[in-house]
Amino acid sequence: MDAQLICYCILILSGAFALLSLGLLFMRMSLAVKEATVLMTMLETTIQKVDHILDDINNKMNMLNAPVELVSGFFSKGGMRSGLFGILGFLTSFIRRKK
Repeated sequence: MDAQLICYCILILSGAFALLSLGLLFMRMSLAVKEATVLMTMLETTIQKVDHILDDINNKMNMLNAPVELVSGFFSKGGMRSGLFGILGFLTSFIRRKK
């Protein structure tokens, strides 16, 4: 055997090792992609559930905000005119006009 034949043998063996390593890498990558797909589907359902819960929280916060706005309307500037005292003021002015 001469040196050139030995170099060819080493080159063929290293190419075979590189192809084998590349095949193993692709197999592990395919498993990782499959696992990531499963995780993404689970994440998608979790995001939908969280979105539904946040919508419920927003609706409940709006329902809680309505009475607070009603009460704060009485104490705001000019709020007396539009509230219960506004109706009483209208009635007293109506009575004064009749006299």
